[in-house]
Amino acid sequence: MLYNNKISKIKEIETTDQSYPFSSAKKYGYLEEARYDEKEYYMYGTANVYKTGEDGSIEVWTGDTPYVNRFIVRYPREKEKFSGNVVIEIINPTSFMEIERMWILAYKEFLRKGDIYVGITSKPNTIDSLRKFDQERYSEMNWSNPNKQQPFPFSREDIDACGLFIPDDQKIEYETGLFWDMLTDLTELLRSDDEKNPIRSYHPQTVVLTGWSQSANYLVRYINDFAYRDENRQSLYDGFLVAAPPRHLATPVNQYETVLCAKKECVKLKQVKVPCIVFQTESENALFGTKDIVRPDGNEQEFMCVHYDIAGASHDTAETMIAYYKEDEDMKRIGFLPSYSGKNKEPNRYPIQILAAAMFRNLFYWIHTGVAPQPCERIQVDSKGENIKDALGNSIGGLRTCLLDYPTGSFYLYSDVNVGENGMFPELNKDFVFGHEEAFPKEMLKRMYGSLEHYRSLVEQHTWKQVMKGYVIREDAASLVDEALRRAKERGLE
Repeated sequence: MLYNNKISKIKEIETTDQSYPFSSAKKYGYLEEARYDEKEYYMYGTANVYKTGEDGSIEVWTGDTPYVNRFIVRYPREKEKFSGNVVIEIINPTSFMEIERMWILAYKEFLRKGDIYVGITSKPNTIDSLRKFDQERYSEMNWSNPNKQQPFPFSREDIDACGLFIPDDQKIEYETGLFWDMLTDLTELLRSDDEKNPIRSYHPQTVVLTGWSQSANYLVRYINDFAYRDENRQSLYDGFLVAAPPRHLATPVNQYETVLCAKKECVKLKQVKVPCIVFQTESENALFGTKDIVRPDGNEQEFMCVHYDIAGASHDTAETMIAYYKEDEDMKRIGFLPSYSGKNKEPNRYPIQILAAAMFRNLFYWIHTGVAPQPCERIQVDSKGENIKDALGNSIGGLRTCLLDYPTGSFYLYSDVNVGENGMFPELNKDFVFGHEEAFPKEMLKRMYGSLEHYRSLVEQHTWKQVMKGYVIREDAASLVDEALRRAKERGLE
Protein backbone atom coordinates (compact mmCIF):
# COMPACT_ATOMS: atom_id res chain seq x y z
CA MET A 1 0.00 0.00 0.00
CA LEU A 2 1.27 3.47 -0.85
CA TYR A 3 1.90 5.71 2.14
CA ASN A 4 -0.27 8.85 1.82
CA ASN A 5 0.67 9.10 -1.86
CA LYS A 6 -1.02 11.91 -3.77
CA ILE A 7 0.00 11.13 -7.36
CA SER A 8 -3.27 10.79 -9.27
CA LYS A 9 -1.92 9.96 -12.74
CA ILE A 10 1.26 9.11 -14.65
CA LYS A 11 1.16 9.75 -18.38
CA GLU A 12 3.87 8.88 -20.89
CA ILE A 13 4.80 11.80 -23.15
CA GLU A 14 4.94 10.29 -26.60
CA THR A 15 8.32 10.39 -28.33
CA THR A 16 8.54 10.82 -32.11
CA ASP A 17 11.20 11.98 -34.53
CA GLN A 18 9.80 15.50 -34.20
CA SER A 19 9.06 15.49 -30.45
CA TYR A 20 11.45 13.97 -27.93
CA PRO A 21 12.73 14.71 -24.42
CA PHE A 22 14.94 17.69 -23.80
CA SER A 23 18.59 16.61 -23.45
CA SER A 24 17.63 13.16 -24.68
CA ALA A 25 20.46 10.67 -24.25
CA LYS A 26 19.04 8.53 -27.02
CA LYS A 27 20.27 10.83 -29.79
CA TYR A 28 23.92 10.28 -28.82
CA GLY A 29 23.79 6.60 -29.74
CA TYR A 30 25.17 4.98 -26.60
CA LEU A 31 21.74 4.00 -25.26
CA GLU A 32 21.04 1.88 -28.31
CA GLU A 33 24.48 0.32 -28.08
CA ALA A 34 23.76 -0.67 -24.47
CA ARG A 35 20.23 -1.81 -25.40
CA TYR A 36 18.62 0.82 -23.18
CA ASP A 37 15.34 2.65 -23.72
CA GLU A 38 14.31 6.14 -22.65
CA LYS A 39 10.82 7.37 -21.79
CA GLU A 40 9.49 10.63 -20.42
CA TYR A 41 6.40 11.03 -18.24
CA TYR A 42 4.10 13.60 -16.73
CA MET A 43 3.15 13.11 -13.11
CA TYR A 44 -0.07 14.69 -11.85
CA GLY A 45 -0.87 15.14 -8.20
CA THR A 46 -1.09 17.45 -5.23
CA ALA A 47 1.64 18.56 -2.85
CA ASN A 48 1.92 20.45 0.41
CA VAL A 49 3.93 23.63 0.72
CA TYR A 50 5.88 23.57 3.98
CA LYS A 51 7.26 26.28 6.25
CA THR A 52 9.73 26.49 9.10
CA GLY A 53 8.06 26.58 12.51
CA GLU A 54 9.08 28.64 15.53
CA ASP A 55 11.20 25.77 16.87
CA GLY A 56 12.86 25.15 13.48
CA SER A 57 10.74 22.10 12.67
CA ILE A 58 8.97 21.72 9.32
CA GLU A 59 5.20 22.06 9.22
CA VAL A 60 2.52 22.32 6.54
CA TRP A 61 1.81 25.85 5.34
CA THR A 62 -0.56 25.17 2.42
CA GLY A 63 -1.98 21.73 1.69
CA ASP A 64 -2.89 19.79 -1.46
CA THR A 65 -1.75 22.15 -4.20
CA PRO A 66 -2.28 20.69 -7.70
CA TYR A 67 0.81 20.32 -9.89
CA VAL A 68 2.06 18.70 -13.10
CA ASN A 69 5.74 17.76 -13.21
CA ARG A 70 7.88 15.62 -15.54
CA PHE A 71 10.49 12.92 -15.12
CA ILE A 72 12.60 10.80 -17.46
CA VAL A 73 13.44 7.10 -17.17
CA ARG A 74 16.31 5.19 -18.80
CA TYR A 75 16.20 1.42 -18.38
CA PRO A 76 17.62 -1.80 -19.85
CA ARG A 77 15.44 -3.25 -22.58
CA GLU A 78 15.80 -6.80 -21.26
CA LYS A 79 14.52 -7.15 -17.69
CA GLU A 80 17.01 -9.89 -16.93
CA LYS A 81 19.82 -7.35 -17.35
CA PHE A 82 18.40 -5.06 -14.68
CA SER A 83 20.69 -4.85 -11.66
CA GLY A 84 17.87 -4.20 -9.20
CA ASN A 85 19.26 -0.70 -8.57
CA VAL A 86 17.44 2.56 -9.29
CA VAL A 87 19.25 5.91 -9.26
CA ILE A 88 16.98 8.96 -8.88
CA GLU A 89 18.58 12.29 -9.77
CA ILE A 90 17.34 15.69 -8.64
CA ILE A 91 18.02 17.42 -11.98
CA ASN A 92 20.15 20.55 -11.60
CA PRO A 93 18.32 23.85 -12.41
CA THR A 94 20.98 26.48 -11.68
CA SER A 95 21.52 27.46 -15.34
CA PHE A 96 17.73 27.78 -15.86
CA MET A 97 17.89 24.59 -17.94
CA GLU A 98 17.81 20.91 -17.09
CA ILE A 99 21.34 19.59 -16.53
CA GLU A 100 21.41 15.87 -15.67
CA ARG A 101 24.85 16.23 -14.17
CA MET A 102 24.94 12.90 -12.32
CA TRP A 103 23.83 11.08 -15.46
CA ILE A 104 26.60 12.82 -17.41
CA LEU A 105 29.13 11.81 -14.76
CA ALA A 106 28.14 8.19 -14.29
CA TYR A 107 26.03 6.96 -17.22
CA LYS A 108 28.75 4.54 -18.34
CA GLU A 109 28.63 2.86 -14.94
CA PHE A 110 24.82 2.75 -14.92
CA LEU A 111 24.72 1.17 -18.38
CA ARG A 112 27.36 -1.48 -17.76
CA LYS A 113 25.76 -2.50 -14.45
CA GLY A 114 22.17 -2.45 -15.71
CA ASP A 115 20.84 0.24 -13.37
CA ILE A 116 17.63 2.19 -14.00
CA TYR A 117 18.02 5.97 -14.03
CA VAL A 118 15.21 8.40 -13.17
CA GLY A 119 15.67 12.17 -13.46
CA ILE A 120 13.03 14.50 -12.02
CA THR A 121 12.60 18.22 -12.70
CA SER A 122 13.38 19.89 -9.38
CA LYS A 123 12.60 23.57 -9.87
CA PRO A 124 10.08 25.46 -12.02
CA ASN A 125 12.64 28.03 -13.24
CA THR A 126 13.55 25.54 -15.99
CA ILE A 127 10.02 25.32 -17.43
CA ASP A 128 10.59 28.31 -19.73
CA SER A 129 13.63 26.69 -21.34
CA LEU A 130 11.80 23.38 -21.69
CA ARG A 131 8.98 25.17 -23.51
CA LYS A 132 11.45 27.10 -25.61
CA PHE A 133 12.78 23.72 -26.69
CA ASP A 134 9.29 22.30 -27.34
CA GLN A 135 6.27 24.38 -26.35
CA GLU A 136 3.70 21.70 -27.09
CA ARG A 137 5.58 18.87 -25.39
CA TYR A 138 5.90 20.69 -22.09
CA SER A 139 2.70 22.76 -22.19
CA GLU A 140 1.08 20.94 -19.26
CA MET A 141 3.78 21.57 -16.68
CA ASN A 142 2.40 23.45 -13.68
CA TRP A 143 3.97 24.50 -10.36
CA SER A 144 1.46 27.27 -9.57
CA ASN A 145 1.98 29.12 -6.31
CA PRO A 146 -1.05 28.66 -4.01
CA ASN A 147 0.03 31.78 -2.10
CA LYS A 148 0.75 34.08 -5.02
CA GLN A 149 -1.55 36.76 -3.60
CA GLN A 150 1.04 37.12 -0.85
CA PRO A 151 4.15 39.13 -1.88
CA PHE A 152 7.66 37.96 -1.04
CA PRO A 153 8.86 39.36 2.31
CA PHE A 154 12.17 40.43 0.73
CA SER A 155 13.61 42.22 -2.27
CA ARG A 156 16.50 41.31 -4.52
CA GLU A 157 18.54 43.86 -2.58
CA ASP A 158 17.81 41.90 0.60
CA ILE A 159 19.05 38.73 -1.09
CA ASP A 160 22.22 40.42 -2.35
CA ALA A 161 22.86 41.82 1.11
CA CYS A 162 23.20 38.27 2.44
CA GLY A 163 26.64 38.16 0.85
CA LEU A 164 26.01 34.73 -0.63
CA PHE A 165 25.30 33.47 -4.12
CA ILE A 166 21.55 32.90 -4.28
CA PRO A 167 20.09 32.26 -7.75
CA ASP A 168 17.85 35.01 -9.04
CA ASP A 169 15.01 32.60 -9.76
CA GLN A 170 12.26 33.60 -7.34
CA LYS A 171 8.98 34.14 -9.19
CA ILE A 172 5.65 34.80 -7.53
CA GLU A 173 3.72 32.78 -10.15
CA TYR A 174 5.25 29.47 -9.07
CA GLU A 175 6.35 27.79 -5.85
CA THR A 176 9.58 25.79 -5.55
CA GLY A 177 8.45 24.27 -2.26
CA LEU A 178 6.10 21.85 -4.03
CA PHE A 179 9.10 19.69 -4.84
CA TRP A 180 9.47 17.85 -1.52
CA ASP A 181 6.18 15.95 -1.81
CA MET A 182 6.68 15.42 -5.55
CA LEU A 183 9.98 13.64 -4.86
CA THR A 184 8.67 11.58 -1.95
CA ASP A 185 5.55 10.46 -3.79
CA LEU A 186 7.38 9.58 -7.01
CA THR A 187 9.98 7.55 -5.13
CA GLU A 188 7.35 5.68 -3.20
CA LEU A 189 5.44 4.98 -6.41
CA LEU A 190 8.55 3.63 -8.12
CA ARG A 191 9.08 1.22 -5.21
CA SER A 192 5.51 -0.05 -5.36
CA ASP A 193 3.46 -2.52 -7.40
CA ASP A 194 0.92 0.19 -8.19
CA GLU A 195 -0.28 0.05 -11.79
CA LYS A 196 0.77 3.68 -12.30
CA ASN A 197 4.43 2.75 -11.66
CA PRO A 198 6.19 2.75 -15.07
CA ILE A 199 8.94 0.37 -13.86
CA ARG A 200 6.78 -1.93 -11.73
CA SER A 201 7.52 -4.99 -13.91
CA TYR A 202 11.24 -4.56 -13.08
CA HIS A 203 10.64 -4.89 -9.31
CA PRO A 204 13.34 -2.50 -8.04
CA GLN A 205 15.23 -3.68 -4.98
CA THR A 206 17.50 -0.74 -4.12
CA VAL A 207 16.80 2.97 -4.62
CA VAL A 208 19.32 5.77 -4.11
CA LEU A 209 18.95 9.52 -4.45
CA THR A 210 21.59 11.83 -5.88
CA GLY A 211 22.13 15.42 -6.98
CA TRP A 212 24.86 17.83 -8.04
CA SER A 213 25.61 21.36 -6.75
CA GLN A 214 22.36 23.22 -5.98
CA SER A 215 20.58 19.88 -6.34
CA ALA A 216 22.99 18.40 -3.79
CA ASN A 217 21.84 21.13 -1.40
CA TYR A 218 18.26 20.12 -2.14
CA LEU A 219 19.31 16.58 -1.30
CA VAL A 220 20.85 17.60 2.03
CA ARG A 221 17.69 19.52 2.94
CA TYR A 222 15.61 16.52 1.92
CA ILE A 223 17.70 14.11 4.02
CA ASN A 224 17.42 16.37 7.06
CA ASP A 225 13.71 17.11 6.87
CA PHE A 226 11.80 14.85 4.46
CA ALA A 227 13.56 11.53 3.79
CA TYR A 228 11.82 9.59 6.54
CA ARG A 229 8.24 8.73 5.81
CA ASP A 230 6.71 7.72 9.14
CA GLU A 231 7.04 7.99 12.89
CA ASN A 232 9.50 5.09 12.92
CA ARG A 233 11.98 7.21 10.92
CA GLN A 234 12.19 4.60 8.17
CA SER A 235 14.12 5.92 5.18
CA LEU A 236 12.41 5.89 1.82
CA TYR A 237 15.85 5.45 0.22
CA ASP A 238 18.58 2.87 0.66
CA GLY A 239 21.37 5.38 0.17
CA PHE A 240 22.42 8.85 -0.96
CA LEU A 241 25.21 10.32 -3.08
CA VAL A 242 25.63 14.05 -2.43
CA ALA A 243 27.83 15.61 -5.12
CA ALA A 244 29.61 18.99 -5.00
CA PRO A 245 27.29 20.85 -2.62
CA PRO A 246 28.16 24.57 -2.28
CA ARG A 247 27.79 24.49 1.49
CA HIS A 248 27.41 28.25 1.95
CA LEU A 249 24.05 28.11 0.21
CA ALA A 250 21.25 26.53 2.21
CA THR A 251 18.01 25.53 0.47
CA PRO A 252 14.76 27.19 1.61
CA VAL A 253 11.81 24.94 2.32
CA ASN A 254 9.72 27.37 0.23
CA GLN A 255 10.78 30.39 -1.80
CA TYR A 256 9.28 32.85 0.70
CA GLU A 257 12.01 31.73 3.13
CA THR A 258 14.90 32.48 0.75
CA VAL A 259 16.45 35.18 2.95
CA LEU A 260 15.50 33.44 6.20
CA CYS A 261 17.33 30.36 5.02
CA ALA A 262 20.39 32.35 3.94
CA LYS A 263 20.74 33.69 7.47
CA LYS A 264 20.88 30.25 9.00
CA GLU A 265 23.96 28.02 9.37
CA CYS A 266 25.55 26.48 6.30
CA VAL A 267 24.18 23.26 4.89
CA LYS A 268 25.06 20.43 7.23
CA LEU A 269 23.91 16.83 7.37
CA LYS A 270 22.26 16.45 10.77
CA GLN A 271 21.87 12.70 10.61
CA VAL A 272 21.75 10.07 7.92
CA LYS A 273 20.61 6.57 8.81
CA VAL A 274 21.46 4.83 5.54
CA PRO A 275 24.76 4.75 3.60
CA CYS A 276 25.69 8.17 2.24
CA ILE A 277 28.70 9.33 0.23
CA VAL A 278 29.48 13.04 -0.07
CA PHE A 279 32.10 14.28 -2.51
CA GLN A 280 33.18 17.73 -3.50
CA THR A 281 35.64 19.32 -5.87
CA GLU A 282 38.30 21.87 -5.03
CA SER A 283 35.80 24.65 -5.75
CA GLU A 284 33.49 23.67 -2.90
CA ASN A 285 36.30 22.64 -0.59
CA ALA A 286 38.11 25.97 -0.79
CA LEU A 287 35.47 28.59 -1.47
CA PHE A 288 32.03 27.65 -0.35
CA GLY A 289 32.20 27.27 3.43
CA THR A 290 32.83 23.57 3.76
CA LYS A 291 35.75 23.62 6.16
CA ASP A 292 33.54 24.73 9.04
CA ILE A 293 30.79 22.13 8.72
CA VAL A 294 32.14 18.79 7.48
CA ARG A 295 31.67 16.08 10.09
CA PRO A 296 34.05 13.16 10.59
CA ASP A 297 33.22 10.05 8.59
CA GLY A 298 30.96 7.58 10.32
CA ASN A 299 29.35 4.18 9.95
CA GLU A 300 27.11 4.38 13.00
CA GLN A 301 23.34 3.97 13.13
CA GLU A 302 22.62 7.71 13.23
CA PHE A 303 25.38 8.89 10.88
CA MET A 304 26.47 6.62 8.03
CA CYS A 305 28.53 8.92 5.84
CA VAL A 306 31.90 8.97 4.07
CA HIS A 307 33.23 12.25 2.66
CA TYR A 308 35.73 12.78 -0.18
CA ASP A 309 37.57 15.87 -1.42
CA ILE A 310 38.51 15.38 -5.07
CA ALA A 311 41.84 17.10 -5.68
CA GLY A 312 42.37 18.53 -9.14
CA ALA A 313 38.76 18.96 -10.22
CA SER A 314 36.86 22.25 -10.32
CA HIS A 315 33.08 22.53 -10.04
CA ASP A 316 32.66 22.53 -13.82
CA THR A 317 35.11 20.84 -16.15
CA ALA A 318 35.41 20.37 -19.88
CA GLU A 319 34.71 16.66 -19.40
CA THR A 320 31.39 17.14 -17.59
CA MET A 321 29.99 20.08 -19.55
CA ILE A 322 31.53 20.76 -22.95
CA ALA A 323 32.57 17.25 -24.02
CA TYR A 324 29.18 15.66 -23.32
CA TYR A 325 27.00 18.17 -25.15
CA LYS A 326 29.48 18.77 -28.00
CA GLU A 327 27.71 20.78 -30.73
CA ASP A 328 24.22 19.81 -29.60
CA GLU A 329 21.63 21.50 -31.83
CA ASP A 330 18.98 21.25 -29.13
CA MET A 331 21.15 23.25 -26.74
CA LYS A 332 21.69 25.84 -29.45
CA ARG A 333 17.92 26.02 -29.92
CA ILE A 334 17.42 27.28 -26.37
CA GLY A 335 20.51 29.48 -26.50
CA PHE A 336 22.55 27.47 -24.02
CA LEU A 337 25.46 25.45 -25.38
CA PRO A 338 28.00 25.02 -22.57
CA SER A 339 31.35 26.56 -23.40
CA TYR A 340 34.57 27.66 -21.74
CA SER A 341 34.94 31.44 -21.47
CA GLY A 342 38.24 31.50 -19.62
CA LYS A 343 41.25 33.31 -21.04
CA ASN A 344 43.57 30.48 -19.98
CA LYS A 345 44.66 28.15 -22.76
CA GLU A 346 43.41 24.90 -21.22
CA PRO A 347 40.13 24.47 -19.34
CA ASN A 348 40.10 22.06 -16.42
CA ARG A 349 39.70 18.56 -17.88
CA TYR A 350 40.10 16.50 -14.74
CA PRO A 351 38.35 13.11 -15.28
CA ILE A 352 36.06 13.36 -12.28
CA GLN A 353 33.60 10.99 -13.97
CA ILE A 354 35.95 8.05 -13.29
CA LEU A 355 35.89 8.75 -9.55
CA ALA A 356 32.12 9.36 -9.54
CA ALA A 357 31.54 5.94 -11.14
CA ALA A 358 33.54 4.30 -8.36
CA MET A 359 31.53 6.13 -5.73
CA PHE A 360 28.25 4.84 -7.11
CA ARG A 361 29.60 1.28 -7.15
CA ASN A 362 30.96 1.67 -3.61
CA LEU A 363 27.65 3.08 -2.42
CA PHE A 364 25.69 0.09 -3.69
CA TYR A 365 28.30 -2.29 -2.26
CA TRP A 366 27.94 -0.58 1.13
CA ILE A 367 24.16 -0.87 0.94
CA HIS A 368 24.20 -4.53 -0.04
CA THR A 369 27.00 -5.78 2.26
CA GLY A 370 27.25 -3.30 5.10
CA VAL A 371 30.92 -2.68 4.29
CA ALA A 372 31.69 1.04 4.04
CA PRO A 373 34.13 2.29 1.40
CA GLN A 374 37.68 3.12 2.38
CA PRO A 375 37.97 6.69 3.66
CA CYS A 376 40.47 9.20 2.33
CA GLU A 377 42.29 12.18 3.79
CA ARG A 378 40.86 15.62 3.15
CA ILE A 379 42.56 18.33 1.12
CA GLN A 380 44.80 20.34 3.42
CA VAL A 381 43.64 23.93 4.01
CA ASP A 382 45.21 26.93 5.71
CA SER A 383 43.68 29.15 8.38
CA LYS A 384 41.67 31.01 5.73
CA GLY A 385 40.21 27.80 4.37
CA GLU A 386 42.24 27.97 1.15
CA ASN A 387 43.77 24.81 -0.26
CA ILE A 388 47.47 24.32 0.45
CA LYS A 389 49.49 23.73 -2.72
CA ASP A 390 52.64 21.68 -3.28
CA ALA A 391 55.72 22.94 -5.10
CA LEU A 392 54.17 22.04 -8.46
CA GLY A 393 51.01 24.06 -7.85
CA ASN A 394 48.61 21.23 -7.01
CA SER A 395 46.60 20.79 -3.83
CA ILE A 396 47.93 18.53 -1.09
CA GLY A 397 45.78 15.66 0.14
CA GLY A 398 42.33 14.62 -1.00
CA LEU A 399 41.24 11.77 -3.24
CA ARG A 400 43.91 11.60 -5.95
CA THR A 401 44.65 9.91 -9.24
CA CYS A 402 47.90 9.51 -11.12
CA LEU A 403 47.24 12.92 -12.72
CA LEU A 404 47.99 14.53 -9.34
CA ASP A 405 50.74 12.28 -8.00
CA TYR A 406 52.56 12.12 -11.34
CA PRO A 407 51.43 15.43 -12.82
CA THR A 408 52.19 16.89 -16.22
CA GLY A 409 50.59 20.19 -15.27
CA SER A 410 48.92 22.17 -12.50
CA PHE A 411 45.18 22.16 -11.83
CA TYR A 412 43.39 25.33 -10.78
CA LEU A 413 39.90 25.76 -9.35
CA TYR A 414 39.41 29.07 -11.21
CA SER A 415 39.92 30.50 -14.68
CA ASP A 416 40.65 34.09 -15.69
CA VAL A 417 37.78 35.91 -17.40
CA ASN A 418 36.89 39.45 -18.37
CA VAL A 419 34.75 41.37 -15.88
CA GLY A 420 31.13 40.82 -16.83
CA GLU A 421 31.71 37.35 -18.33
CA ASN A 422 31.37 35.46 -15.05
CA GLY A 423 27.78 34.23 -14.97
CA MET A 424 27.55 33.88 -11.19
CA PHE A 425 29.84 36.71 -10.10
CA PRO A 426 29.95 39.19 -13.03
CA GLU A 427 31.89 41.76 -11.00
CA LEU A 428 34.90 39.41 -10.70
CA ASN A 429 37.68 38.71 -13.20
CA LYS A 430 37.92 35.07 -12.13
CA ASP A 431 35.47 32.24 -12.66
CA PHE A 432 35.56 30.07 -9.55
CA VAL A 433 33.21 27.48 -11.04
CA PHE A 434 35.13 26.45 -14.18
CA GLY A 435 38.84 25.94 -13.53
CA HIS A 436 41.84 25.69 -15.81
CA GLU A 437 45.10 23.78 -16.23
CA GLU A 438 48.64 24.92 -16.93
CA ALA A 439 50.91 22.42 -18.65
CA PHE A 440 54.50 21.92 -17.54
CA PRO A 441 57.18 22.71 -20.15
CA LYS A 442 58.50 19.85 -22.23
CA GLU A 443 61.97 20.16 -20.72
CA MET A 444 60.54 19.93 -17.21
CA LEU A 445 58.61 16.75 -18.04
CA LYS A 446 61.74 15.13 -19.43
CA ARG A 447 63.67 15.95 -16.24
CA MET A 448 60.83 14.62 -14.08
CA TYR A 449 60.03 11.38 -15.91
CA GLY A 450 62.73 10.72 -18.48
CA SER A 451 60.55 9.07 -21.10
CA LEU A 452 56.94 8.39 -21.96
CA GLU A 453 57.50 4.68 -21.36
CA HIS A 454 58.80 5.31 -17.85
CA TYR A 455 55.87 7.61 -17.21
CA ARG A 456 53.54 4.81 -18.34
CA SER A 457 54.94 2.44 -15.72
CA LEU A 458 54.49 5.04 -12.97
CA VAL A 459 50.85 5.85 -13.76
CA GLU A 460 49.95 2.19 -14.27
CA GLN A 461 51.32 1.25 -10.86
CA HIS A 462 49.59 4.19 -9.19
CA THR A 463 46.25 3.44 -10.83
CA TRP A 464 46.40 -0.21 -9.83
CA LYS A 465 46.87 0.85 -6.20
CA GLN A 466 43.82 3.11 -6.48
CA VAL A 467 41.82 0.21 -7.90
CA MET A 468 42.82 -1.91 -4.89
CA LYS A 469 41.57 0.85 -2.56
CA GLY A 470 38.26 1.09 -4.43
CA TYR A 471 38.82 4.66 -5.58
CA VAL A 472 38.91 3.64 -9.26
CA ILE A 473 36.87 0.87 -10.86
CA ARG A 474 38.88 -1.86 -12.56
CA GLU A 475 36.98 -1.31 -15.83
CA ASP A 476 38.02 2.36 -15.85
CA ALA A 477 41.69 1.88 -14.99
CA ALA A 478 42.91 1.63 -18.58
CA SER A 479 41.05 4.76 -19.66
CA LEU A 480 42.55 6.72 -16.75
CA VAL A 481 46.06 5.58 -17.72
CA ASP A 482 45.35 6.43 -21.36
CA GLU A 483 44.21 9.91 -20.33
CA ALA A 484 47.41 10.48 -18.35
CA LEU A 485 49.54 9.28 -21.27
CA ARG A 486 47.61 11.38 -23.76
CA ARG A 487 48.27 14.52 -21.76
CA ALA A 488 51.94 13.68 -21.27
CA LYS A 489 52.44 13.06 -24.97
CA GLU A 490 50.43 16.16 -25.90
CA ARG A 491 52.67 18.20 -23.62
CA GLY A 492 55.86 16.93 -25.20
CA LEU A 493 57.02 13.87 -23.26
CA GLU A 494 58.53 11.33 -25.63
